[in-house]
Amino acid sequence: MPEELGDRAVEDPAETYLSDETLPVLEGSTRLVLVRHGVTDFTQTRRMDGRGGADPALNATGRAQARAASGAVAELLTRATPAPVRVVSSSLARARETGQLLADRLGVEREEDRDWDEQGFGDWDGQAMPELAAREPEELARLRTDLDYARPGGESRRDLDARIGAALERAVARGGTVVVATHRVAIMSVLCRVLGVGHDRGWSIATGPASLSVVEMWPDGGVQVTFVNDTHHLRGLA
Repeated sequence: MPEELGDRAVEDPAETYLSDETLPVLEGSTRLVLVRHGVTDFTQTRRMDGRGGADPALNATGRAQARAASGAVAELLTRATPAPVRVVSSSLARARETGQLLADRLGVEREEDRDWDEQGFGDWDGQAMPELAAREPEELARLRTDLDYARPGGESRRDLDARIGAALERAVARGGTVVVATHRVAIMSVLCRVLGVGHDRGWSIATGPASLSVVEMWPDGGVQVTFVNDTHHLRGLA
């Protein structure tokens, strides 16, 4: 039982569990490894780049990041209980390239599912975030807070969440390990869904280029977010 110490309770050491795990070990019956694509020229200049836009490829830095992420995923899977592995990517060039590097490293075929594409930003595609923040701050805030807000020619967060939910269901239906090469808002959508976090708060979850985030699932409905935004493999890259 806790002992009272002033206004604070001190836990009995016998009732306190301290994990001795220093590296994540994947044990769920279904493991979802979410890999954000490496950088493009648009990423590095902070330009909006969604479904239906310019669709740039990875640049040299982005390809190096994606190769490093592939190695990190391969190393992670050595600490997982044995299970079939699949690689799925969005249909956008930067995710396809990242997904192909992952598939090649893991020795599997890359599958493609366009429901993992980035949110469509319509007439804002190709525009720099700092410029939008200075010119249209209220509209930019609505993009982050209003589920039904969409730019002309673009897509609302509600629409994106619906297709990401369908893609997630397909990805995990067969169990095992599913590695998905996708995009920032897509990853945010998954994490908000499994954590029960509002879409507006999801923007507070960092998911950098070529980062790894992992969700584990069990048949009884248990879900665990194992880690988010792991970029240790990018140390030393230019």
